[in-house]
Amino acid sequence: MPQHRKNSPQIHRFIFKKYSNMNILVTGASGFLGKRITHFASAKGNEVLGLDLTESHQVLKCDLSNTEEAAEILKKRSFDTVIHLAGIRGNCEDMTRVNVNGTANLLNALLNPPGCVVLASSCAVYGIPREPDGRIQESDPTVPITDYGRTMLEKERVAKEICSLRKIPLASARIFNLFGAEQSPAMMTSAVAQKLVKIFLGRIPPPLHTGPLHTLRDLIDVDDVAEAMVLMAVKKTPGNFNVGTGTPISGTEVVNTLQDILEMHVPVEISSEFNPMVGCIYADTSKIQSALGWSPSVPFRSTLTAIVNYWLKREAV
Repeated sequence: MPQHRKNSPQIHRFIFKKYSNMNILVTGASGFLGKRITHFASAKGNEVLGLDLTESHQVLKCDLSNTEEAAEILKKRSFDTVIHLAGIRGNCEDMTRVNVNGTANLLNALLNPPGCVVLASSCAVYGIPREPDGRIQESDPTVPITDYGRTMLEKERVAKEICSLRKIPLASARIFNLFGAEQSPAMMTSAVAQKLVKIFLGRIPPPLHTGPLHTLRDLIDVDDVAEAMVLMAVKKTPGNFNVGTGTPISGTEVVNTLQDILEMHVPVEISSEFNPMVGCIYADTSKIQSALGWSPSVPFRSTLTAIVNYWLKREAV
């Protein structure tokens, strides 16, 4: 098992010069990842239209789980490529309605087939890793153990079926543990950073209360994921792709690094109420590196520093 994340070679950003002036649709454009992708694609000289549940600059309001609404919004539009991020976590019924049915509605509403569809999926489709060290390859069995993972796998299946019938190249990004500044505190890394910042500022007393820290996860910076998905869109390379770093990081290392960034040390109390079924999971990224020339470039500590600075700014108000 790899122990330290290496700084990757510089990503071949020159490729985007060849693929500017594209017309790109991004769903879930107001979300954590959607904002980054919209900005990144626009900065490369592409025309970007976003869809989300709320309207804003470059973003139209659209509920993709509503068949008629999706058809009305998209009936007179055509796109060179579609990056489909819209989705939720929650109860199974809502996830099926949004993640699965919303995907079908979107792809059926596109009157003119785009040159490519890039789908945001998740490492949750794999379930428990086959390899003892937790490494996951795209060819591994997909046996999800959560409702979220099951709806993501069904989302992939529906997209593959429709895109096959319509002869649209489909690339699915199986994203590992996304993290970065502005992420919801419902996610572990952001939650721990917010609590430590509150302790640092004297808003709450120590100790730091957390869930289990022994598990190892593949933490991938949101900007790295945004670049990977735009690259998948412009190169139009079909298939399933793991989007991760290839390095598992423990919760303990996250907490220790955050405290080091804040130059503080407080006791940690770990709850035993939640016991994850998967101890370690991380991506084998050889396929995406070979096919697209992509590898992550944002160092782990840099992302945690950005998260700390975000919460320092928010909590200082």
